[in-house]
Amino acid sequence: MSGGRYPYPKHVWSPTGGWWTQPTNWKSNTAVAVGITAAIVAGAWKYSANNEQRHSRPTGWIPSQMWAKEFKDGEVYGKK
Repeated sequence: MSGGRYPYPKHVWSPTGGWWTQPTNWKSNTAVAVGITAAIVAGAWKYSANNEQRHSRPTGWIPSQMWAKEFKDGEVYGKK
């Protein structure tokens, strides 16, 4: 669609900001959101790696063997 912006109802609320939104601080808002998300993911990852326990031996290699304390002795489950 080409042309200019057309009139729109001002009483309509949108969680995304409405029509033609482009906040001036979108870059810093995005950086803050990415930073917060990365911190939460890193905390969850660290907690998970520190508390992971396998109740049965894996039959093959699994990625968490690289960081879980259970596998720090160098033993690789699934290989005989």
